[in-house]
Amino acid sequence: MYISVVIPLYNKEGTIYRAMNSVIQQLTDDVELIVVDDGSTDGSRTIAESLQQAHPAHHIRVHAQTNGGVSAARNAGIDLAKGSLVAFLDADDTYDEHFLAEIKLLTRRFPDAAVFSTSYRFCDSVWGDVRVANISCLADPASPQILPDFFRSAAAGDLPVTSSSVCINKEVLIAMGGFPEQENMGEDQAVWSQLALQYNIAFSPRVCATYYEAAANSLMQSVSPIGEMPFSQRLQQQLEQGVVPAQLRTSLKRYIAIHLFDLVRRNLLAGNRANARQLLSDPRTKRDIKRWFYWQLRMALHSARISAP
Repeated sequence: MYISVVIPLYNKEGTIYRAMNSVIQQLTDDVELIVVDDGSTDGSRTIAESLQQAHPAHHIRVHAQTNGGVSAARNAGIDLAKGSLVAFLDADDTYDEHFLAEIKLLTRRFPDAAVFSTSYRFCDSVWGDVRVANISCLADPASPQILPDFFRSAAAGDLPVTSSSVCINKEVLIAMGGFPEQENMGEDQAVWSQLALQYNIAFSPRVCATYYEAAANSLMQSVSPIGEMPFSQRLQQQLEQGVVPAQLRTSLKRYIAIHLFDLVRRNLLAGNRANARQLLSDPRTKRDIKRWFYWQLRMALHSARISAP
């Protein structure tokens, strides 16, 4: 078993050293690190190359390409990977020192799984506040396991799979076409959700990575979503086509509803009340009636506050 860790890099000179160092500390003969610089215009690539040169005994590569977006960078890393397994780490996040050991444990315990993921923590990049991800609906909250239902877990809490806490079979990634390069938001959920429909996901509740929120140039911080994202539209089409396994249909419907509620929230924060109202009028949001009533109240309060003299 050989693992390739892929870090997509674009203008993260303030965090790339931290991210790379968290991997370098646990590199072994059966692990390589691939940094794909996606046309950075700051000092990111220089920092990555300096770390590569400082650790000549390790398998570290820095690949430079013209800017094509995070999916293009991840796909380039998949193409370059020598390993049968590909792990991902965003350039502003970090692995704990035991992440790769935990992934290896999962691969030995669940050899028939195609996806291996661990729990993680959130850290506010500005204030430093930390909270452990709420991974719900596990068969055993304390033990490694095959995730019973990705969509149920994701709808009830935080995502059980993220781009900085996952390792995936390379052949499976290639077969599904990698990450969608024409989508600049939700491209990671596009991959996780399609994997969850077809393959077993081995999950460890041990916290092994840190996701830093509110990064300075995060796409999620700079782009205001307007409508339903492509990954959700595809899932809806699959539901209508009857290709979703029967045992996943109910949880998948709620997962889509939760996505729509999140878009309502983001549009309200961006001041797009009309878009938020339209999203909330989608009949699919009533699949979670409690949240629907909650957001109806929030919409009413938001409107009242805006119209107050």
